[in-house]
Amino acid sequence: MRIATILLGLGLLTSASAADLSGVKTYLSGKLDTQLAGTRALSAAADQYYALAKSADFNYAALAKNPQTRAVLQSARAGWTKASPAYEDIEGIVAGVEALSEFDVILDAGTSAADGGEDVVPFDLKLPNGKTLAKPGNLFGVGEGTLWGTVKAYSSGVAYDVNGNGKMDFGDQLPDANVLKAAAAELHRQSGELQKAANAWNPSREDVFGALVGNVPTVGPVFFEDWKSSPFVIGSKSTRRDFVVISRMSDLVGNVSSWRAMYRGLSPDVKAKNAALDTQIQSGLNELALYVNKLVAREQSRRYTPEQAEGLQREAQNRATVITGRITQAAALLGVRVE
Repeated sequence: MRIATILLGLGLLTSASAADLSGVKTYLSGKLDTQLAGTRALSAAADQYYALAKSADFNYAALAKNPQTRAVLQSARAGWTKASPAYEDIEGIVAGVEALSEFDVILDAGTSAADGGEDVVPFDLKLPNGKTLAKPGNLFGVGEGTLWGTVKAYSSGVAYDVNGNGKMDFGDQLPDANVLKAAAAELHRQSGELQKAANAWNPSREDVFGALVGNVPTVGPVFFEDWKSSPFVIGSKSTRRDFVVISRMSDLVGNVSSWRAMYRGLSPDVKAKNAALDTQIQSGLNELALYVNKLVAREQSRRYTPEQAEGLQREAQNRATVITGRITQAAALLGVRVE
């Protein structure tokens, strides 16, 4: 998230390329298939929910009494929670490659016009009722805010036991059918456009080294900073509207997976120049993955205090800094300059 602006400033010079990077593209393609399966299911469920709401004349109190409503909303949430982690598994590639990076802003990293900044999304969202949400923010965020009610403007305001457990939990409300239908459809469409762009992309060593050097240092300033302000660390004190359904540590696990996939394509060339350096980079990435996976596992039974989260962030960022330095050294050995 918010990675694309950092990456677009990278200066990359041309060098002879020998690496077989086909595995990077295969990894990207497989994850995109999963993402599209999720967005397709989400969009279909959103259409069904809209039809139910329309048949009730958008009377959400009446919609809450319809026995079909719960199953449709559960399907919509299931589609979102399938697509979002799949995207996190490739975000390091998408955000790091100039030919693909705009999709990171659109899907997962962009801010709304109200929030401002350099990563405001480049689209408006047209709703079935004729209204338009001007530059509402990234599409996974709009979907999360609608399905779990973290953005009031995207909610009907009617409480509803979505998971059917007999009590009102986080996110138990009926979403605005117009927003959900439009956001889900656009998320699926843009995911398809990303797939087309990814199919046309031919990865180079410059692309992959640039993506790694741009992404790995974001462990602390992006992922941990988001995590520290989320309910996963500060509980009900959090005022976040996004990254509240899936922990940012889980998102980081996905990103590290993409970094490891990218480096696997470069590894044979680095090893040929400096086997010890190659081993250090691979070990560093593997150990970072283990470190973050342990945090995710522990989150299931405990909540870290803000002070603990600060310490964990420093440790993770130190690891990321060392890895980045070694990757930069490897790029220099191969004649690829990254700034």
